[in-house]
Amino acid sequence: MNALHIRHLAHRYGLTQVLAGVGLDLSAGETLALVGPSGCGKSTLLHIVAGLLRPSEGVVSSGFRGVGCVFQQPRLMPWKTALDNISLGLKALGVPAAARRRQAAALAGRLGLDAQDAHKYPHELSGGMQSRVALGRALALAPDLLLLDEPFSALDIGLKAELYGLLREQVAQRGTAVLMITHDLMEAVRLADRIIMMAPGPGRLVCEFSMALPQAGRTDAWVYQTTGELMQAEQVRIGFGLSPGSLPMPAHDAAHARHAGCAV
Repeated sequence: MNALHIRHLAHRYGLTQVLAGVGLDLSAGETLALVGPSGCGKSTLLHIVAGLLRPSEGVVSSGFRGVGCVFQQPRLMPWKTALDNISLGLKALGVPAAARRRQAAALAGRLGLDAQDAHKYPHELSGGMQSRVALGRALALAPDLLLLDEPFSALDIGLKAELYGLLREQVAQRGTAVLMITHDLMEAVRLADRIIMMAPGPGRLVCEFSMALPQAGRTDAWVYQTTGELMQAEQVRIGFGLSPGSLPMPAHDAAHARHAGCAV
């Protein structure tokens, strides 16, 4: 079965330890959100899972065959049009030119890019448009595992709703696993099956919350209410600096966030 397993993960930049005792699992068709303040190692963890960094300690084991990444910055190729950026991965896989342009154009349409925008270069696109292209580039590969580093943060509410729908469709139709990081707890409540709270100094997993209600039943009212309830949890308030206190340090053999004893 396709799954991601992380055990005893730690990472250091020089003498600074940014991650310690991280352990988690992610299965096919599941969306897991990592939430926490700046400096808690969320992006570092995502880069390790993507294979862009080698961890200082620990094991990352993935049975997923394809990985798509969307980072905070779109990182588009400036000399290529939006359509060519979306089809980059398809070209690398050897998909014939006509077929990859057809697939890229169809995906661009689903992302809300019209024919004129699709032929523009990155510097001619707004930040929101660039974010759509970056998401399209990842989805074009039909990945088994999708890694999202706050790709919706620069988008307006209407566009966010459209892309949320596209992401849910990807998960429902293909069983794609999603590991996303965000500062936005409400976004995590809207999209994730599980939410793990991280804390800095060093970056660690401190508690986990499960969203039992299926995506189809998550109305705006439910999302607002659930977010408010989570914000009353002591670990969440301390993690975001809203209440004084300290959060537990990871045990040397920590394997799962739920070992912190606050899974709900």
